[in-house]
Amino acid sequence: MKLLVNGKLQPDSSGLPFSNSLIRGDGLFETILTIDDKPVAWNRHYARLEKSAKSLLITLPARIDIELGISQILLGSKGQSRMRLNVLAEGDWFITLERVTPSDEVISLMRADLPKISNGQLSGIKSISYGESMLAVRRAQVSGYTDSIFVNEKGFVVETGMSNILILTDDGWLTPTLNTGCLPGITRELLIKWFAIKEGLFTYEQLLAAKAVYTCSSIRLIQRVGKVDDRLFDESSLGDELISKFREQLFSNIAP
Repeated sequence: MKLLVNGKLQPDSSGLPFSNSLIRGDGLFETILTIDDKPVAWNRHYARLEKSAKSLLITLPARIDIELGISQILLGSKGQSRMRLNVLAEGDWFITLERVTPSDEVISLMRADLPKISNGQLSGIKSISYGESMLAVRRAQVSGYTDSIFVNEKGFVVETGMSNILILTDDGWLTPTLNTGCLPGITRELLIKWFAIKEGLFTYEQLLAAKAVYTCSSIRLIQRVGKVDDRLFDESSLGDELISKFREQLFSNIAP
């Protein structure tokens, strides 16, 4: 893994800016897919970061400094990588970079034990306070699943611990609306723009009755869900087509 802290490359993790912000999880992050030395959908990631910073009263470093840091850490990079940009409330910022291997893994989901609050102060914000999501993932994995599905206090599906969610209904593709409390994911945003995926409200029972279920995120893009609780979902030709067409369009235009 490569590490850049406050604009300077570091030889190892000892250069991390340990501070109250880091210890308390007081900051923001963006996880960005990179291809060779280029970040994918950077402008969209920055726009989300900027909006979140305003909500949490966090001052971002100058955009040009972040972009110079991105250029440094991506210099000589080949293939696909996961780049994580972290901005701490006390002013430090750092970027990590590690290689990723594309995967067609079929995942399984279960219902999270507790509801996600739709109008919480961190709802829809990519905060480094990620304990709620990681606990949902751990509980799922202890039970033999990949991840958990959050349902909000009103009974509507929100997202999983790590991804946005899509379902295929008789009327087409549907993803939860932002007012459920879900993260405004970049892949979700592009699916809505490019493929007219509809936003709507649906319950967990309606998800279980769907024709197919998929998750989407910046690194894994679109993944097929093969099982939700005890309900099995067959492979969908429409889902395969969506995965293929999305990858083709994204990789032909990495700055959408």
